[in-house]
Amino acid sequence: MSDGSTSARIALNPIQWMASADGWLDPSLAPAPAERLSLIKQAGFDAVMAEVPADLTVERYQALLDEAGLTLAPGYAVCRSDGRDGKEDDVVASAAALARQHAQLGMTEIGLGLAMGKEAPRVLHPAQAHDADESRVEAVTKLIERICDAMLAEGVRPSLHPHVGTWIETDEEARAVLEALPASRLGFLPDTGHLAWAGADVGALIKDYAERIPFVHVKDCRLSVAAEGREKGWGYQQTVLAGLWAEPGRGELDLTGILGNLPSAFDGWLIVEVDRPDITDPYESAQSSARWMHGTFSSPDRN
Repeated sequence: MSDGSTSARIALNPIQWMASADGWLDPSLAPAPAERLSLIKQAGFDAVMAEVPADLTVERYQALLDEAGLTLAPGYAVCRSDGRDGKEDDVVASAAALARQHAQLGMTEIGLGLAMGKEAPRVLHPAQAHDADESRVEAVTKLIERICDAMLAEGVRPSLHPHVGTWIETDEEARAVLEALPASRLGFLPDTGHLAWAGADVGALIKDYAERIPFVHVKDCRLSVAAEGREKGWGYQQTVLAGLWAEPGRGELDLTGILGNLPSAFDGWLIVEVDRPDITDPYESAQSSARWMHGTFSSPDRN
């Protein structure tokens, strides 16, 4: 991908429609599924991240996708346990159910990250490896191993997604989990914005684990805002409200350089995420993202 063009496929996780006034995400703010899918297509995307609404069957969701003319990119599972809180069995069962749903949609890959709440320690002290604990990482890794087994039994491989505000946040923590489990059981889902905010060398991580990356979350951000937030002791939400996130090409990350570390033959997904739009209107945010992504990464025969 060093020349910018790629056979990768481009998709959107439409969370800019969910950005709330307090610097968080509120799914209830998004348009109804049929309208949302139509807007994504009109904005210039041909694919959307898989996420079946709770009130729809898989069959009805697929029908809405077909009506909108969209295909699916891999979705995302949230692990709501730190591996030692007694919730492990429920988390594994939920992961298996989501993998089964993904398999019904013809998917073989899914992202996997840890949960975060507004009062979580690392949400209050983001991107600082707050309260780092090797034994906790080991417990999380054991739980992720169980989740891998449950998901693989359904024909779907999870990919680790380090995320600011969670117990797998840093370069070191991500590598610890990835080194503990083989690529056949656990892929790697880097998020350019979250890893950069946490101080990782994102390009180096991508290069080191390139062969186990089926898709990437493409997020631009302003590291100057992240640095100010650390200096002033801002929490996650305050940092977001200060202008951390931006549409691809509008922030401070060298996204072409970072993603240039993917293999030249990479044909996975580049999934755009704009947690809080820099362009106020969510639809215009999606349009800007589509224009920049296709202009920067699409091969001449745009998929």
